[in-house]
Amino acid sequence: MKETLNVQDIKNILQEISRIMDENKDYLCKLDGALGDGDIGLTMSKGFRAVVENLPNTSNENIGVVLMNSAVVMGETVASTMGTLMASAIIRGGKVTQGKSELTAEDLLTMTRAMVHALVERGKAKAGEKTVLDSIIPAMEALEAAAKEGKSLKETINEAYAAADKGARHTIEMQARHGRAGRYLERSIGLQDPGATVGALFFKGFSNYVNAGTFTSA
Repeated sequence: MKETLNVQDIKNILQEISRIMDENKDYLCKLDGALGDGDIGLTMSKGFRAVVENLPNTSNENIGVVLMNSAVVMGETVASTMGTLMASAIIRGGKVTQGKSELTAEDLLTMTRAMVHALVERGKAKAGEKTVLDSIIPAMEALEAAAKEGKSLKETINEAYAAADKGARHTIEMQARHGRAGRYLERSIGLQDPGATVGALFFKGFSNYVNAGTFTSA
């Protein structure tokens, strides 16, 4: 079983994330309609579709370049709050993987930590405030725990996704404090955060890919 992700794997994962965002476009818009302006599904679908369309123009040797180029395309295509946040997170992930042709589980942890730092800096939020961080931070913590336990790459990624998904669902119990959702105050409790859901779907793309036979048999 493979224990690293190469450049083509990362490109395939971005394609899977794009497919997932398309598949969940209406669901994300419904979540966002309850707390925001209702367009987050369209934003993520359009943004990741543009990323995929640009993949043939990106490096076949450098994962960091693939991620940074993808982030630039995302930022230029969807200049919304979520588009900007995701672009900021992905470009930071690209910076810390610059020059790498393969990523280990430890590299994924480094990438996710960098994404968290970018989201904190850009969004001025922290855990527990009903944002994308409430799925990305649990994913990061799961990656940290898996690294300490020496788990396989597949196990590590699956646990990161499970933690991100659980984190997104946990936002139902939280009160929003940022953006349009923050205006709802206590009324935001009982609703799942669309941004955190996007974060969970991002890691679902990794999980789906490593569970596919094309990866595990490589």
